[in-house]
Amino acid sequence: MKSRAIVAVENGKIEVRPVEPREVGAWDLKIELESSAVSPGTETYIVTELVDDTPLIPGYGPIGRIVEAGSQTCSLFRVGDRVSYCCADPPVTGEKLLHGGHQSPAVMSLDPDKRDLKSPDGYCVKVPDGLSSELAAFGGIASVSSMAATMPQPKPGDTVLVIGQGVIGQFCAQHFSLRGAEVAVADLHAGRLGISKACGADHVINASEVDLVNAVKDIWPDGADIVADASASTEVVEDTIEAVKPRGKYVFVGSYQSDLNIHCLQGTRVFEAFFPWTLTPEHVLHSWRMMIRGGLKVEPLITHRMNVDDAAAAFDVILNSPSEYTGVVFDWTR
Repeated sequence: MKSRAIVAVENGKIEVRPVEPREVGAWDLKIELESSAVSPGTETYIVTELVDDTPLIPGYGPIGRIVEAGSQTCSLFRVGDRVSYCCADPPVTGEKLLHGGHQSPAVMSLDPDKRDLKSPDGYCVKVPDGLSSELAAFGGIASVSSMAATMPQPKPGDTVLVIGQGVIGQFCAQHFSLRGAEVAVADLHAGRLGISKACGADHVINASEVDLVNAVKDIWPDGADIVADASASTEVVEDTIEAVKPRGKYVFVGSYQSDLNIHCLQGTRVFEAFFPWTLTPEHVLHSWRMMIRGGLKVEPLITHRMNVDDAAAAFDVILNSPSEYTGVVFDWTR
């Protein structure tokens, strides 16, 4: 049975094409997707930097139904369960994977001899009732932001600056707010800042209009207790490092494409640094709980709902019109 997949076929070029999943074995699940969301920073970096021009399937944290389950998986999952997962297995047609989330049906292995089930990048978890597949598809993305807001252990009342208000930065700001922090956000695009304000940010800073460091110190004269960068720009990090309070904490949330001048972190400016560059099922589950309770807002972030066949158009917007999108999600049911 052929699958459909969103495939980067060469640098910057996306196609929807048939691929061939492997046969389902005793430890495998075959999952038919309902929804998958785009993590723009990670996915656009990968699809524009194909190393050897081997076609690649991006995406992580999709939502789907189990349509076939191997004999050894019955104690964990059943046919019909709605699940989210990371790290499907490559198709036999030879495409590489960036977790392989944008393909349906997909096959993934739970074989403990081949996959460490506790690995942060290899999980499969059931989606709770009461949460739509569209919203749940952002659980993997939100889990990175949840980890980013957990690692520096913010205390109620701590001051936090989140730089960059793409979908990762939006979730990051919300997760810090849910932990009791006073949150300022910064971005170059007024539309994204409007979404941030509507989702509860205490302060918004348009970095295209003002100097970011000065704007932060107008709010907090000593700087922020914690700065979380979701811009994925090392130049932004270097230019704004003084926004963090002396001996403060810095969280590197983005998917960086260039080297950081580490000298900017030396001295007494940054006391601790954190790198939440992975996915873990516990943070996926936590993010879903916050969505169900209404604390983590997803609906205002979704700017593009796309059919899978329109994937090339979706990535064209992501690559070329950053002011026009925040959350992008694919519907696999049509």
